[in-house]
Amino acid sequence: MRVDVDGSGSFNSLAAKFPRAVLTPAGQAAAAEQAKRAAQPRFDFARDPSKPRAPGEGYVVTDGNCNLPGGVEPNSAAFHMVQSRDQVLIVRENPGLPRTIYMDARAHPDLSRVVPTAVGHSTGRYEAGALVVETIGLATGNVTAGGWRTPETRLTERYRLSADGRRLTITYTWEDPKVYVKPHTYQIVAERTPPGSWAFESWCDSSDPSQRLSIVPPAQNK
Repeated sequence: MRVDVDGSGSFNSLAAKFPRAVLTPAGQAAAAEQAKRAAQPRFDFARDPSKPRAPGEGYVVTDGNCNLPGGVEPNSAAFHMVQSRDQVLIVRENPGLPRTIYMDARAHPDLSRVVPTAVGHSTGRYEAGALVVETIGLATGNVTAGGWRTPETRLTERYRLSADGRRLTITYTWEDPKVYVKPHTYQIVAERTPPGSWAFESWCDSSDPSQRLSIVPPAQNK
């Protein structure tokens, strides 16, 4: 489970002390455009909650989209790493795509044959006790600490377990000459859950109408 080693006090602030990405002009333009789109409210609850709705005016609580992108970084949910001879599987407790890391020395496929996703195509190997993972084919989008990525961007991760087996330090390095002036690197730390811990169940079905909810305030008595 990802932990706050810097004492930021907020999960949203865990990356506040990370070095900021140094982007090329093209990378800056792409990131700025994404920030502009992200600033547009997606749901009615983005409005000022202190202003009451008129009678009969609904507001959306959830859009019913359960196909969360997941991604290559742990979030507030615990994640599980399952290792075998030829693969490492990383699965989160909450919805999202699982990651398959191929450990059989295969090469990445040509990008023309890869459908970009939130987790891309990953291959791995062990170096000096660390699991080294290389990923391409990631869907276009933001990267922690001001970065940007395209399917051509290469991500290298190094997973290193502490001597007591309790903490996992993951170093992320993003490289793409079209996007970055220099490689963009930062670390996060995850802590092993205590023995006997259980995974939380997280259920969501986008095809179920009950997953798309809105609230209509009742008429107020005068």
